[in-house]
Amino acid sequence: MAGAAVPEPSGKGKKKALDAVMNVVPFIDLLSCCLSFLLITAVWTQVGKIQVSQSGGPNDTPPPPDKTLQLSLTITDKGFSLAAGQGGSVIDIPKKGLDLDYGGLFDKLKEIKSQFPDQQTITVQAEDSVVYNDLVQTIDTCMKAQLTSVSVQAVT
Repeated sequence: MAGAAVPEPSGKGKKKALDAVMNVVPFIDLLSCCLSFLLITAVWTQVGKIQVSQSGGPNDTPPPPDKTLQLSLTITDKGFSLAAGQGGSVIDIPKKGLDLDYGGLFDKLKEIKSQFPDQQTITVQAEDSVVYNDLVQTIDTCMKAQLTSVSVQAVT
C-alpha cells in the first residue's frame, strides 16, 4: 500500500522530521496501464472509420454535365426504394422474409452502373426504425457496386 512513513521525533526539542518517503511504484503501474490502453484504443478509432459524406444544405457548384443520375436509395421497414433522377422511376426492392434483399439491391445497382459507367454518387436515406447495421450493410453494398461516393441523409 502506498503511503508516507510517519517520521519519528528526533533531537533535543522532540520535533518531528519533515522528511517523508513515498512509494511511487503503484502510481507508475497505473500510469503504464493507462498509457497502453490509450495507445491501443487510438488504433481502433482509425480502423473502425467509415468514409461517408453528409449531404444537405445549398450546393454552390452546378451539377457536372456527365451522363450521371441523381440516385437516391431509401431504406424502409418494407425494403429498399431506389429513385433514379429527378422525378424519375422508382424501383422497389421488397424484403426477403425478415431480412433486406442486399443481393437484389446489388443487381439493380450494377444494372444502373452498366448503363451509366460514370455514375459514382448515391444518397442513402434511412427511416428512424432502420437498424444501424442495415445502414452499414447498405453502404457496403453500394460501394461493392462501384458507387464510391456515398452520402447519408435523413429522410425528409
